[in-house]
Amino acid sequence: DKVRIFTFTRVADPMALLPRIAEILEPMVAVAERENVHLLVENEASCNVATCAELAALMKMLPSRHLGINWDALNGAAHGEKPFPDGYQLLPKERIGNVQIKGRSVLEGPQRLDWAAIFQAMTRDGYDGCFGLETHIFGPELFQKSHECMREILRIVDNLAPAASASPGV
Repeated sequence: DKVRIFTFTRVADPMALLPRIAEILEPMVAVAERENVHLLVENEASCNVATCAELAALMKMLPSRHLGINWDALNGAAHGEKPFPDGYQLLPKERIGNVQIKGRSVLEGPQRLDWAAIFQAMTRDGYDGCFGLETHIFGPELFQKSHECMREILRIVDNLAPAASASPGV
């Protein structure tokens, strides 16, 4: 019941274009409401909604519960956003419908994010949706890196499990 959508190719001043994007999305949201489908806007670096600030602004323009967020934590970094905790704090938490984890954000390197802290914050904020791995590590090591990413995600989750059972709400 979830459909990921995007906000057109990025222009020089995307915030100025947000009202027009909202106007275009409005009839789509009406159809989604009628069909009981949830449209999830992804913050995509090449689109007009790339950062959490832009996501939050668009969500204010279209308050329907059938329009939500497909949060790709690393995508806003291309526009200077610190994904967590800064970007995340801007999001309306109840509207996050899916989360994408880029592989390079879980492996050692300059784009690594603190996914343990992100998982804990999202759990504390009531998120009960899905997380998906979007490897985005291309080349001859694609499959190997995909497996490494998934193992690292599972390691992070496994390390959180004892803390979660010891502390309700974490």
